[in-house]
Amino acid sequence: MVRPMSPTDEPRPSSIPPETVLVRAREVRVRLTDEDEIGIDVGGEQLHAPRLALLLLDAFSSPRRVADVLAAVAGGGAERALEAEACVSHMASNGVLVLPEERAALGTRGWVRPSIHMLMLDDRGRTNGFCHALRTIVKPEDVVIDIGTGTGVLATCAALAGARKVYAVESSGIAEVAARVFAANGVTDRVSLMRERSTSLTLPERASVLVTETIGNDPLDEQMLEIVADAKKRLLTPDARIIPSAIEIWGIAVDIPRTVLERHVFTKRKVEGYCKEYGIDFSPLEEHRLSCSEPIMLDSRDVATWPLAEPVLLASIDMTKPFDTSISTRAGLQVSRESKHLGIMLAFRATLAPGLVLSTLPADFDPTSHWAHALFPAFDCLAVAAGAHIVIDYNYDRGTTTVRVNEG
Repeated sequence: MVRPMSPTDEPRPSSIPPETVLVRAREVRVRLTDEDEIGIDVGGEQLHAPRLALLLLDAFSSPRRVADVLAAVAGGGAERALEAEACVSHMASNGVLVLPEERAALGTRGWVRPSIHMLMLDDRGRTNGFCHALRTIVKPEDVVIDIGTGTGVLATCAALAGARKVYAVESSGIAEVAARVFAANGVTDRVSLMRERSTSLTLPERASVLVTETIGNDPLDEQMLEIVADAKKRLLTPDARIIPSAIEIWGIAVDIPRTVLERHVFTKRKVEGYCKEYGIDFSPLEEHRLSCSEPIMLDSRDVATWPLAEPVLLASIDMTKPFDTSISTRAGLQVSRESKHLGIMLAFRATLAPGLVLSTLPADFDPTSHWAHALFPAFDCLAVAAGAHIVIDYNYDRGTTTVRVNEG
């Protein structure tokens, strides 16, 4: 997570000349929070910005000079002008605001980086699983749509599996790479690259198979439910097969090691250390916590000894049937031992084909998995005794997950 830039703690953005013309990047998503800031997602990256960024994002919806935009918001006084100047620099340095020619050439920037796609291709269970599902499900007469094709691996696999036609959907700049992969594998006669978001495109025919690997570390935060629901309505035949055909979200109660928690949260011990070191009363920092919608991302290899109980099922979605894109559920469990720092970790099980399941549950640990676990500290009952009953409230809506925990 990139921390917000503010004029009080960062230098003035002299690196952007006032005559520079900028425009909002493609596929920028904004999340409103309870704080005096907003969350901005662009190209798979996330950052925070002051609420003034909403005004600036609107101003740069079309190419405009930085000087003109800053002049338009300067009526709020010198402090507001400084904040706007710093915010523009912050968003430009993180790819939210780009040069017009960059927007035309690359679209979103984060998914272009090789490292992201190397992680996914190195995940043998993930990539082989999806490819095996395609080889099992695709028939010669099928029309396949691959939403979020990335390097084109699944679209290529669908074509090699015998699909009559494949529509590979990718709005980011990695689409340029996918096009070359299709050519290298001799499938350009059957694969059409669609360089836009699936929710805004129209196909010349409806697809009989949908494949989409839009599962996040926080399993639903890439909006897979919304993507699939839209595709079923506008892009698929009524009897279309979907990969994955179902996904389950599981919650795992864990005891978070103090050293891990203190890398992300102001604990009492951490604050007392600051007070002693600097001679300043930092006690108010103890109340400055992550919200219930801000998980900590953890490598699955680090959490093997943390669980306090068996996983509990929080949500089960059958993609082949009508489903809600918003979820609100509650589940209870009993912890097996004392925990001083209780948290709820999320995992998923996705059915790719009959008998073929992709899972991030601890019992199914795969050392090649690129997925991390989203961990929500249980601030309302951080310390619990052995045998305590806890209740997990799980909610998902439009890309945002919230997890609340109480004893009960």
